[in-house]
Amino acid sequence: MKKQFAVIGLGRFGISLAKELYKAGNDVYAIDTNEELVKKIAADVTYAVQADGTDINALKSLGIRNIDVLIIALASNISASLLTALNAIELGIPKIYAKAYSEPHAKILYKIGVAKVYFPEIDMGQRVARELCNSNLLDLIELDNNYSIAEIIAPQAWAGKTIAQLNVRKKYGITILLIKSKDGIDISPSPEDVISEQSKLLVLGEEEQIQKFCI
Repeated sequence: MKKQFAVIGLGRFGISLAKELYKAGNDVYAIDTNEELVKKIAADVTYAVQADGTDINALKSLGIRNIDVLIIALASNISASLLTALNAIELGIPKIYAKAYSEPHAKILYKIGVAKVYFPEIDMGQRVARELCNSNLLDLIELDNNYSIAEIIAPQAWAGKTIAQLNVRKKYGITILLIKSKDGIDISPSPEDVISEQSKLLVLGEEEQIQKFCI
C-alpha cells in the first residue's frame, strides 16, 4: 500500500533512503536546509523543499503532520536531530524514526518518543561482516532481540533430502519458511518436501543459531 514519508536531512543516508522509498511507489518529501542537496534530489522524490526541521513553523507550513512516517537523518547534528524530533512529536506525526550518532543520542531519541532508531554505519558493518564470514548467508532481517529471518543457500549435503530427514528444527533450531529452486517457489513446505541442489531457503530462528549454522 502506498504510504507518505518525509525524510529530513539529505546526507548520503537520507538521499539513499528517500530515493529507495520513492522507487518503491511511495510519496516522499525530502527536506534539508541545503539548497543544493534539495535540487539534487528533486527529480527523484515527490516533493523536495529547503526548510529547517528545527523550526516548527516551517514544518507546519509544509503540511507534513498527516504523513505516515517521518525519518530524521540528522545524526551528525545531535541538537538539530533532537529538536526536530520534538517538533515532529508536537505536530502529532504518528511514526517518527531517526538516525543516531551514538548510543547516548539513541537513548535520548527513544526517551522523547522516537519509535525506532537506526545506526546505518554499524548496521552495514554487521551486514558486510556476515557476508564475509558466512558463505551460505545471503541476507538477514532481525525481527526482535531474539529472532531473525534469513535467506540462505541450502548446504550441498542437504540436496535430495526431505525436511523431515534433515530434522533442521531439532538439529539447528531453525524453521524453513520457504524454498526457492529452479522449479519454482514452495511456500510453507511440508516435512516431505525435498530440497534440491543450490536451493535458496528462507528460515526463521534465533540469530545465534542461524549464524552457527551458516559458518
